[in-house]
Amino acid sequence: MLPLNDAHVALTAATNTMSDLLPFLVVMIFGFLVGAWGQASRSAIAVIAGMALIIIAVAGFLAANGSGPVPEVLK
Repeated sequence: MLPLNDAHVALTAATNTMSDLLPFLVVMIFGFLVGAWGQASRSAIAVIAGMALIIIAVAGFLAANGSGPVPEVLK
């Protein structure tokens, strides 16, 4: 596992600027909030929606920055 400093460098190296990373972080954080709210309110649909938002943010980041394998669906 990378130390915190190296992980930050690796994450930002995949983007040109921090503003390129911001939309994906916003969607991911919103996904965590929706999932946490769904867990607290015992709403399975909200938990699934939160998980879907997190997956969309990660897949979108990978597709936009050419990092890692991109499924054919996202091309």
